[in-house]
Amino acid sequence: MKKWFFISPLIILTIPLLTILLNRCNPDDYTMYQSAEFSVFPNRIEQGEFTAIAHNNSHISSNYPGLNNKEWKLEAKLSHYPKYQSNQVLLDAIYQLSLEEIQKNIAPDSTFNTGEKWAGVWTRDISYSVILALAIADPEISKKSLLKKVKHGKIVQDTGTGGAWPVSSDRMIWSTAAWEIYKSTGDMEWLRKAYFIIKNSTEDDLNVVWDYQKYLFKGESSFLDWREQSYPKWMEPADIFSSYSLGTQAVHYESLQVLMKMGGILGKDVQKYQDISEALKNSTNEKLWLPEKKYFGQYLYGRKNQMLSDKSETLGEALMVLWDVAEDEKQKEIISHTPVTKFGAPCFYPQIPNVPAYHNQAIWPFVQAYWNWASSKTNNVKSVELGIASMLRASALFLTNKENLLIENGDFKGTETNSDRQLWSAAGSLSTFYRILMGMNYTADYLEFKPFIPREYKGKQSIKGLRYQNAILDIDIYGFGDKISHYSLDGKYYQRPIVPKEMEGKHKIEIRMNNHILTKSKINLVDNKVTPETTSLRFVDNQLIWDQKENADHYHIYRNGELLLETEDNYMSEVHITDPTEFQIQIDDKFGNVSFFSEPLYVYDSNNERFLEAEHFDPYAKTSYVELSKKQNREFYFNIRIPNEGNYYIDFLYANGNGPINTDNKCAIRSFWVNNSYTGSLVFPQRGENNWENYGYSNSFFVKLTNRNNFFKISFEEFNKNMNQEINSLRIDKIRIIRAK
Repeated sequence: MKKWFFISPLIILTIPLLTILLNRCNPDDYTMYQSAEFSVFPNRIEQGEFTAIAHNNSHISSNYPGLNNKEWKLEAKLSHYPKYQSNQVLLDAIYQLSLEEIQKNIAPDSTFNTGEKWAGVWTRDISYSVILALAIADPEISKKSLLKKVKHGKIVQDTGTGGAWPVSSDRMIWSTAAWEIYKSTGDMEWLRKAYFIIKNSTEDDLNVVWDYQKYLFKGESSFLDWREQSYPKWMEPADIFSSYSLGTQAVHYESLQVLMKMGGILGKDVQKYQDISEALKNSTNEKLWLPEKKYFGQYLYGRKNQMLSDKSETLGEALMVLWDVAEDEKQKEIISHTPVTKFGAPCFYPQIPNVPAYHNQAIWPFVQAYWNWASSKTNNVKSVELGIASMLRASALFLTNKENLLIENGDFKGTETNSDRQLWSAAGSLSTFYRILMGMNYTADYLEFKPFIPREYKGKQSIKGLRYQNAILDIDIYGFGDKISHYSLDGKYYQRPIVPKEMEGKHKIEIRMNNHILTKSKINLVDNKVTPETTSLRFVDNQLIWDQKENADHYHIYRNGELLLETEDNYMSEVHITDPTEFQIQIDDKFGNVSFFSEPLYVYDSNNERFLEAEHFDPYAKTSYVELSKKQNREFYFNIRIPNEGNYYIDFLYANGNGPINTDNKCAIRSFWVNNSYTGSLVFPQRGENNWENYGYSNSFFVKLTNRNNFFKISFEEFNKNMNQEINSLRIDKIRIIRAK
């Protein structure tokens, strides 16, 4: 006889409900970050049809197209590094992937390669990497790497625009990296060596790139060293030398702070550096701040009149916050107002038209890392959430720490060049753990903890085997939030969450967070935009005429750096000039996007200009130019009798065929003296490999001349040595003098 079993309708309804509830309880299914573009979960990244899954802390697989391999499995032994563990396996795996890439970048000479495609040590790459994480993870290899970028007791500026230093002048980032190593290790021998190197390099910079009138440092934007990628096409390397960029001011400011702190420990007189750093800080805040945008402008640029680019520059903005160049309220404004995009923070914003992606149209993970760090400093949780998610997405989907990615779709394909296991990108990934989630803040006297843990990263965060000077620390952090509610060291409660530098041996730290975080923070999330093209300007028959450009709604006309008028026409009639006048045009597309300023057009009566043939002042010259080298004409004299006392601009038509316009290290440098007074450094960047027929103008000086004979000297001084050291030569064809007023 068959037996019939009856199932209650209540049980039938309960089974799927329990299934749903159990799925919701799956710890890997809660959303850590979600946008229209991608989502982050504790064990995976989802971006449309693409998924990266962390199977455990040593294995990630990805179906992202174009990868050489579809999975990463840990191969290296990482026991000598600090070990990280959390409740999110994705974080654990990305930490180990990044550590392994750091280790794979160690060359046979025990220094760090810059990336899979970039062999050798580069000053800015290693320095930014050391600051982010390498001083913590591997201070000894970091030391050797930094020392590889020192020659003749001075910091090396790597090859770059116009032949490197002083057109590129951000080498002083080395100082901050050296200081991070000292704070991590307490190595006094290292401190003494680094102080000597930094002081020598600083003194050269104060003679060559420090502007004693503007209280700013000259030179190219830090890291943005591919000329057309971040500057208008009309700017020559000499123009870039004469500009004042945001990130480079931050680099020099912090370098001076480091010099002062090191000098203080060593008992040196550092008052001069204190005075200069204060002047620099005040001038940067005064001259580069954009009050209507609530962030700093990218750089001051131009010729007779310097104009401020209103683009944001993310690395520079972040450094202004991290190093307290900006005051507290400004710091919060910078983080909440600087434009960021759906896949992260661009190098600058908006983008340049008709220029391929590299710095332009790109996000660089190491820049994102500094932005995230600065965001955590200001307790901006929205910025931190987007920033960390951006970095996790790229590292997981691509199974490596790429050099750069596209703003538009977050892809690594389509930029001018890219590399796997890029050193500063891997260091940037590690900084998420060290600098933000664990909140490690090193000082000269102690290690302090300031964790910033968004709610979605709650649970337990652990670092085991962290070496701090002569101590080894195991650290457990529980919960989430922006403040510590409980801190204990070896089981004993302390009010201040610090580890004094005097501690030795093994110690255990437990931190409990306040489980509270302010949610009122905001970010300036924007669509990617391109500015209008830059126009060109000419003066014909008392008319200013400029090229019309697509997307131009109207034009701003500037006279001597001041807005003269706005017009929809591409000309201005009846322009009568009495005094020498500089004009520039800026295009507005009516949506608030403006172009770069056009190349300055200096309009003046020809009677106000004089050209002198340089060879007339060299009794041995047998050519139509004067050769200046380390052996020939180390001192070159000339004199000019001026009929009218007043202010004049003076520059030099020169050739430097010792290298290409975009790289190498043979920029020629000389000191310029007017009537026995040192005026500053003349810079003659390279203009083409073996091309001595390509002439251009040097940087210009604004000088006051008398109506008698005026005496000039161009000399080669010790601080005029370039990065090549051996070749420092040029040809001067003409001396140009233009009356200013």
